[in-house]
Amino acid sequence: MRKILPLMGVALLLFACNPDGNEPVQDPTVLINKEAEVLSKRLSLEGTGVVGIIPSAFINGRISEDELPAGKIPMMVVSQVSPPSYEGIELMATHVDISDNYAFVSYNVAGPRFLGAIEIFDISDPLQPKITSQAVFKHADINALVYRDGVLYAAGAFDIDQEPGVTTAAQLVKVNVSNGAFTSDFLKYDIEGFAAVDVDVKDGKVAVASGSNGLIGIFDQKGQMTDKFPLGDLRSLKFGDKVIAALSGTEGIKVLDAQSLKELRSIKTGIDAAESKRTLDMAMGMIFASEGSKGVGVYGVETGEMLQRLSIPLNPNGVQEEDIVTNAVSFDNGRIFMANGGAGVSVSEVSGSDIIEELGILGISGSSNFIKAYKGFIFVASGRKGLQILSLAVKDEQVIDPGIDCIGLSAYTGNANLNVNSNEELGYAGAAALKNVNVGGKLTYCGSLTIENSLNINSGGLFQINGAFVFGQYNRNNTLSINTNATLKISGEVVIYGDLNLNSGATLEFVGQNDKITIFGRVNKGSGVTIKGDFEDTEGKLK
Repeated sequence: MRKILPLMGVALLLFACNPDGNEPVQDPTVLINKEAEVLSKRLSLEGTGVVGIIPSAFINGRISEDELPAGKIPMMVVSQVSPPSYEGIELMATHVDISDNYAFVSYNVAGPRFLGAIEIFDISDPLQPKITSQAVFKHADINALVYRDGVLYAAGAFDIDQEPGVTTAAQLVKVNVSNGAFTSDFLKYDIEGFAAVDVDVKDGKVAVASGSNGLIGIFDQKGQMTDKFPLGDLRSLKFGDKVIAALSGTEGIKVLDAQSLKELRSIKTGIDAAESKRTLDMAMGMIFASEGSKGVGVYGVETGEMLQRLSIPLNPNGVQEEDIVTNAVSFDNGRIFMANGGAGVSVSEVSGSDIIEELGILGISGSSNFIKAYKGFIFVASGRKGLQILSLAVKDEQVIDPGIDCIGLSAYTGNANLNVNSNEELGYAGAAALKNVNVGGKLTYCGSLTIENSLNINSGGLFQINGAFVFGQYNRNNTLSINTNATLKISGEVVIYGDLNLNSGATLEFVGQNDKITIFGRVNKGSGVTIKGDFEDTEGKLK
């Protein structure tokens, strides 16, 4: 059968769960791998570490590198994940959903062949994600997925000439999952059309985008359609509060009543490129729609009016114009993340007055075809180059007595390069992302802090960190140096991706409760180094 790629159509279905089984998967066309150690070998530390947001003002040449302000979103890349392969063919990530301690990733391949996969990632330890289970679909693309209440739903396109029991190419796939494993057989449900391309779930209703005729339907628990709404060239859908928003490449956005599918309002977005990946997200009474070269349109759910246009802030040299497009958008905790193809990932933030501030570009490599942000995790899919997993380095301020005093400290609003002279005592609180720090006097930081390139504590200097602190990048020659008679005092959690130099006479002191340090780089110790306090050394580098 010829593989059809258009992203169109919607159907809604409701299904009950099957009981779990010890050896649940009986389908010979689905290959299961539960060898977490083998699967996780695709995860790498290369390219990991502190990542900043490059401001739009710097990208546009309005400020120099020396004038870069400190960032206010401390984050790190925690893993690079190469794509899975089957019979020598590399798959590409298409979609991600995240729930609590697990992330679910779907894959397909370009071209005429039908081949896809679903993988489950354990992200309970943000610094050490691992792949716990994999299902390879020998005759199907898996284009999107969503997890709800122990059940994983996927939207796929199947080769009906190779797949027994399948009568339409568009399929909804359902499987039970628990503790990072598939715990039932994969059930498939025919949906009219060539490809199911998106799926969402709310209040017992499963929305699946499929069908060349562009149909939006609602089915009851018996599988009976109670209503329908035609809409062609569908790209994405999303449940909101009592509504469904659906994005069409030719007809814009339709906001429908979730119960009756009655059209509440229509939003014009213009005609988009055919067969292109686009997504929607909804939050705070707003619809965020990826609209290709136009970036992201932000619309009011209740009014349908455009509230703001978020453009693509970077036009990189050597990247074809058709690759500078917003493929996906994701909203999390007041922040909007845009996957802009060859122009990378851009970040914006919603203020208290619902004004959106465009912050800049994430300093990560590669293109971005899909993005999902959820509770501090960010998954960026780069097609055949795999995934990048990011985590916010955030911890609430802690006040301890005795130890590190955080009372009365205010946020840092200065330059990305901070210098504390030998006669100075400075203190800050909150969240900040810096480039370089030099401490000659005393510096206290309470909250969440990342330093990307270098930290130097000079002789007689004292740097106190209370909260979460991440330093450097893996294998990038970044050095945290504690010099003679200098002290780094820690209460909280520290991650060092660069190298740690403990020069002769240096002191590393842990003064909090449940202190933890993770060092991925090298540790160099001079003579007379003092390391004291109770702490967990996760990588055993300070022995």
